[in-house]
Amino acid sequence: MLRVRPYLVCFAVVCCVLWLAGVFAGQVPVQDKQPAGSALRPAVIGPSAGVSAGHPLTTASAFQILLKGGNAFDAGAAALLAGGVLEQDLYSLGGEALVLVYPKKEGKVTSVVGQGWAPAAVSVDWYKSRNKTLTGSGLDPAVVPGAVHAALTVLEKWGTMSFEEVAGPAIEYAEKGFPMRQSTAETIHNQAKLFEKWPDNRKYWYKADGSQYKPGETIKLPNLARTLKRMVEAERAAKKSKGRAAGIVAARDLFYKGDVGREMVSFLKKNGAPFENADFADFFARIEEPAKTTYRGYTVYKHGFGSQGPVLLQTLNILENYDLHAMGYGSADYLHTVTEAMKLAYADRDTYYADPAFVKVPAEGLLSKEYAKERVKLIDPKHASKRFIAGNPLPYDSAVKTWDYWKADIKEGVNDQDASESDRLASLGLDSAGVSKDTTHMSVIDKDGNIFDATPSGGWIPGAVILGDTGIGMSVRGEQFWLDPARAAQIRPRARPRYTLTPSLVFKGDVPMMGIGTPGGDNQDQTILQALLSVVDFWNDWYPNLHAAFERPRVQTLHFYGSFWPHTAGFNKLNVEAAIPDSVYNELKARGHDVSRLRAFGMSGCATAVMIDPATQNRIAGADPRRDCYAIAY
Repeated sequence: MLRVRPYLVCFAVVCCVLWLAGVFAGQVPVQDKQPAGSALRPAVIGPSAGVSAGHPLTTASAFQILLKGGNAFDAGAAALLAGGVLEQDLYSLGGEALVLVYPKKEGKVTSVVGQGWAPAAVSVDWYKSRNKTLTGSGLDPAVVPGAVHAALTVLEKWGTMSFEEVAGPAIEYAEKGFPMRQSTAETIHNQAKLFEKWPDNRKYWYKADGSQYKPGETIKLPNLARTLKRMVEAERAAKKSKGRAAGIVAARDLFYKGDVGREMVSFLKKNGAPFENADFADFFARIEEPAKTTYRGYTVYKHGFGSQGPVLLQTLNILENYDLHAMGYGSADYLHTVTEAMKLAYADRDTYYADPAFVKVPAEGLLSKEYAKERVKLIDPKHASKRFIAGNPLPYDSAVKTWDYWKADIKEGVNDQDASESDRLASLGLDSAGVSKDTTHMSVIDKDGNIFDATPSGGWIPGAVILGDTGIGMSVRGEQFWLDPARAAQIRPRARPRYTLTPSLVFKGDVPMMGIGTPGGDNQDQTILQALLSVVDFWNDWYPNLHAAFERPRVQTLHFYGSFWPHTAGFNKLNVEAAIPDSVYNELKARGHDVSRLRAFGMSGCATAVMIDPATQNRIAGADPRRDCYAIAY
């Protein structure tokens, strides 16, 4: 009997595998052979315009308006309206929309604060005397919907089209239906307890036979379509005699001051919520100057201190004192430094940021470069800080010289051991099933160089009550208030919560370059920071494929009080994505970070951005792979 030596068998198998690999490799066309380390998505570049948003159909809605001759603000309004139909696991028209606009003719950035306010009847004492909390479900944390006002304010002031034109995609999707996406179906499935309490929600999101929609099935939202069409009718009536702007105002007024607004308030009052018609009728999207700073020759614009946006600006001021490029993206030194800088900014956020209509925030001091240099001294390059101590920006501020509210002063930050797991999840913007009550984002640049950048959110399927037959899910953003009279960001009559939503515009010097944002709750500015650093400090590593910059692994500090009720802290916690090497992971741990691994692309957030290439003036669009965000250019 012939005996075959085992090593000869192994040798033959290896040769066969190598031969087959060569054969198959030879069958792959040269143009399809991707180099190692190339981006998962191709470069999206066009000479005319770019759109990036949180859902492919939202992106398509904005793109459709651009092709019809609309500008970036028409397209942005269309995206806000369509996204409020399509993306309701992340955002609905009963939520809020925070916008930055750069109209080329004006040559400046303007902030539109479409964040709803609390009803006039409430206060800290009102809640405490009734043993109520701001748990993010139902009507107790409700605030007036702000997204519709913001969208129509942008359209009125900077757009060129009518409400009827830009609402066309949203109305069509609501009336004729759209495919249910996986994340939306999962979110609906997890809301059984909420739907038991609020049967209108079940009727709205389930089929007529009581069964649930499966991913890929077509869902129609006739009540929401009817509300939008009533707004169109109001616009038509006013537009005939008074023109485009008056028509848009009439559509907006129907929602807040007219029949739709009264129907929403009637439902709220019937169910014990302390709203009056005036809370809706008096509401407006505040228009204000943005906050800004410079970073290595770039100018970065954010919403003001009623948002968490200046966290990014403060962190950039700190990091400007380090040579991040020399450290290398993703090195232990780089990630440690970025994390420690963010910790310092979050301590200031949780202390000083609040609705500027009620609190004199030391904005000048907080954004002072000299103040940032003082904060830099607190960073130990070899040890993670467990402190959570706000700085003192008052000496650097010409207007604010006293601070009468709570100030972070925790010398040894320890996670709240008494907090339940549900409280921890809620503070991170997750419901009891771990489902994210999250956010979306949309950016548009048009052929003329106008830029629209918006982060809308709220009115989510998790927690939002559908207001009768209007199809509007009521925002629960009030859960980001504090029920503590010592806190600057406490709930007050007609106050807006210090919101997490944070769009960004980036100029190269004084020349507009990029709109960028992300979902992610407290993690939003961390995602934007790391994506922005990847772009500007490591330009040659990604250019011209913006996706490559966004695919790099990220970290996430939880060293702050969660913005969502009940505001539990995650001091010294650091999450890192799986692609970060073990050597870096171990070094971060050795420096004292409480490190946990997430799956690849497992970080909360999805950076979406549009850019004007400074060298060619082409439009570059990008959307990272962490969700179904989608970018297009032409």
